[in-house]
Amino acid sequence: MFVQLDEKTWEVSDTDRLDVVLADLSDRAEAQGRMVTQLVVGDQRMTDRELVPPTLEKVASTFGRITAKSERMESILQNSGETAKKFGCELRAKAQQLIGDFRQGKKGMGQLDQWFGQIADYLEWIQNQQAVNGAVPKDSQDLSHWVNELMIARKNFDEVRVTDMLEYEVIPRLPN
Repeated sequence: MFVQLDEKTWEVSDTDRLDVVLADLSDRAEAQGRMVTQLVVGDQRMTDRELVPPTLEKVASTFGRITAKSERMESILQNSGETAKKFGCELRAKAQQLIGDFRQGKKGMGQLDQWFGQIADYLEWIQNQQAVNGAVPKDSQDLSHWVNELMIARKNFDEVRVTDMLEYEVIPRLPN
């Protein structure tokens, strides 16, 4: 079975599972400073939402040829700056809503958990930006620290500390 990344093609065993083949594909892209931006497995274009355990556990050859396109990380990060800023603003607004819910006595730990998933994506973008540009603003480093502290407060079910840290430490470090 053949796998193609951009212009390079190689052969993999017909018995390899899809997760193994895609991990190798991703590693090859990363070794070139690139990220896979488009994946076609067989005749189906796939996103991360389709790459669930039952699919990944199947033998890759049952799908047919795998092709992928990639882009340089620098290019992706340059083009994503405005989107990341908007995402940061959305995170700020959601955090402000969480503060209101907590201060009104509404249970918001479930929403906070969802917010943690989103802030993790935002922090990953910042980390990638740092890897490409070499420096990250101090507020971004502080944001990571305070998100970790926030997670500890969440683990301890300390809603007052969660609310105060969101308001006074996290939100000021997110874009307006």
